[in-house]
Amino acid sequence: MKNLTTGVCIIFTMLLFAGNALAQQNRLADIPAEQRAQLQTQRMKETLHLDSAQAEKVSAINLSYARKMDPIIAGSGSKLSKLRAFQQVNAAKEKELQMVLSQQQFRQFKQQQQEMKQEIKKRKS
Repeated sequence: MKNLTTGVCIIFTMLLFAGNALAQQNRLADIPAEQRAQLQTQRMKETLHLDSAQAEKVSAINLSYARKMDPIIAGSGSKLSKLRAFQQVNAAKEKELQMVLSQQQFRQFKQQQQEMKQEIKKRKS
């Protein structure tokens, strides 16, 4: 019974994030991958205080993964399948970023992601 309750909670959480991701999907589809990557890199430069070498590597990572997101954003799959695809791409991106960022910068990056998720939840409510 406990496993069933846990499973239901996990599915509910995933669907909650799927709705948020798809609400933002329309806006994302209007922004080219290059511009999304540039905006992400600029924000990371400012908030994580990247040095020039890090900024160059982070820019390349952001561009690569923004391009990988394009088919997902434009795709016609279900909300859940798109959410899973987003999560897979983001997990791979985080692994690459972890190799470039210091431990402190990566912790700060993860904290910022959590704060953004909380902000999205607040807007949704």
